[in-house]
Amino acid sequence: MSELALALTGLCTAHHGRLIQGELEVMDLLERQIAELDEQMRHATEVFAPPLAQLQSIPGIKVSTARDIIAEIGAEMRRLGSATRVSSWAGVSPGNNERAGKRRKGHAGKGNRSLHRVLVPCAWAARKTPTCIGRPLRRLESRLGRKKAAMAVAHKILVIVSHLLREGTFYDETRYARQDARQEERDKQRALAALERLGDNVTLLPVT
Repeated sequence: MSELALALTGLCTAHHGRLIQGELEVMDLLERQIAELDEQMRHATEVFAPPLAQLQSIPGIKVSTARDIIAEIGAEMRRLGSATRVSSWAGVSPGNNERAGKRRKGHAGKGNRSLHRVLVPCAWAARKTPTCIGRPLRRLESRLGRKKAAMAVAHKILVIVSHLLREGTFYDETRYARQDARQEERDKQRALAALERLGDNVTLLPVT
């Protein structure tokens, strides 16, 4: 109690009050400027309202990040080609390092750094969601590490963005969850093998 009282005691002179008032005025000015810029961006992006709505249907993408993605790649995907080409241009596609039939660790190119800075936070934002975007990140994080796992999911998000903008559709969990069927089967077999090594026999039954 004495430490709290000591922290609250002190002098606040007119000089200190003027300094505090100056800081508050700066904060008010910045907040007004941010509000004005937000309003200008809202008017400038009204023409992109449909694709912005499509992107915001993807887990982890909000209105601000949707604007950033549209600003970098536009809304017309036919000019950029396939989703693989878009991912390579953005620098989030998996690296390819194969020689004499042996695959080694590859590194993704530098790509578009501005888009890279948008997609990776989107991947982390989707991490806690029970979706086909959040689940792979949690699974890969323990095996590949945080950075590589986020990069892999950022690639997945950009592929979905490319599909939605090209087809004019919204995010459908069932469509992209089907792509994880083989991975889910591998995870299941890996878990069964681990239990068998521990001496347990497991019989799988469908959930009713």
